[in-house]
Amino acid sequence: MKNSLFFLFFFLTTLAIAQHSQSELEVTGTAQLAIAPDTGVLNMTLSAVEMQFGDAINGLGNQTEDIKAQIRKMGFSEDAIFTDNFQVRKNIKYRNNQQIDSGYIATQQLHLDFENTVDNIRKILRQFSSGATEFDLNFSFKISDPLKETVQDRLIQLATEDAFRKAGVIVKAAGTELKKVTRIQYGNSYNAPIRTERAMMSLEADAMKVDGFTPSDLVYNATIQVVWAIE
Repeated sequence: MKNSLFFLFFFLTTLAIAQHSQSELEVTGTAQLAIAPDTGVLNMTLSAVEMQFGDAINGLGNQTEDIKAQIRKMGFSEDAIFTDNFQVRKNIKYRNNQQIDSGYIATQQLHLDFENTVDNIRKILRQFSSGATEFDLNFSFKISDPLKETVQDRLIQLATEDAFRKAGVIVKAAGTELKKVTRIQYGNSYNAPIRTERAMMSLEADAMKVDGFTPSDLVYNATIQVVWAIE
């Protein structure tokens, strides 16, 4: 009985050592794509200053409706507009080291997604250059969800091909062969930052020039680890 138990323990230990000592090759494949953004985002900050709390809110509301009307006039859908960061606070100023109550300031941000074309940017700047409502603006650039899916699929393909290519070079140089893939681990840094550009505008009557509006490409990266058993 003792001999049988000893033999079984020896067999299992030998099998575990053999499995653990199986030769493996782990390779990291990488991929990077630079993509021109296909979507622009117009970011607008509106503010209204009034002595009365309610008047500040109403003034901001009137500005918002005026901006939305101008956006509709340009042919954009109001569904593409969204608002955030609404707040009302006391408008405190200081004079001769004394705090002076100067009413209330209401602020809000509006955002408009649009197809990223020079014509659309010019149309937006032309429209707002003649409007009555003053506000701060800048443009952000990103890629749309359909393009994002296409880019992600391509990154995975390229990273995988890179891993297999590297593995082929290694085993050829080492004089061995790849067997089956034993493990794959995928990782990415897909969420590229949104580029923000401030408009450098020349608002002369006939020539609406848009200077500096060549948004840089958005860079996306992916990595994939592939492990093979080798001869």
